Amino acid sequence: MDASDEIAEPFDPAPWPSDDADLFREESDWWAVACLDWPRDRWLGYINGYWKAAEAICDQIISSGRGQDQLVYPFVMCWRHYVELHLKTLIGLARTYLDEAHVPLRTHKIDVLWCAARPLLERAFPNDDQSSLNNAERVLLQLHAMDPTSEHFRYPVRNDGSSTLDGIARIHVRNFHNVMLGIANLLDGADTGLRVMINTKNEIAEYYRDWTS
Repeated sequence: MDASDEIAEPFDPAPWPSDDADLFREESDWWAVACLDWPRDRWLGYINGYWKAAEAICDQIISSGRGQDQLVYPFVMCWRHYVELHLKTLIGLARTYLDEAHVPLRTHKIDVLWCAARPLLERAFPNDDQSSLNNAERVLLQLHAMDPTSEHFRYPVRNDGSSTLDGIARIHVRNFHNVMLGIANLLDGADTGLRVMINTKNEIAEYYRDWTS
């Protein structure tokens, strides 16, 4: 049986808190169930989730031509948080591959995370073309300048009452999305490469450990 074999009840056009409201109630449309206990790396779930959310928002804006003035905030926030999560993950993976101690960076600052990640990636992939990293750096520093504290697309004001997003009046959603897809493809490729190299390294170590035992 697949999703087309059943028809889920439509959304209530005007829902209101009811006596039977329960966030964890099970329903018949099983394909709508999200599994938070999947056995894979949960970091990947978060990383890919924010990436897919940004794509879904962009698709909605482009296909409908509506909502861009409101959806731009969660759209950019999804992309920004994706970058933050993926850079933190890449730093840990690269240090694992390079046999270095890893203390997670407790910061939301994209520039700080990139400054930590780039030299590690250069050492892990010494033969790669630096132009891609240069282009990624230029874009990531733009992203950092737009929202240096991870507040500007979540709130209209800072804690001191001053306005966020000063000097930014327009964002072309499709262009922004295409540029960020390039960043995502680079980070995703580095992520995959590091995981493969770590696995290979562990397999070789295990082989020689068995050989010498």
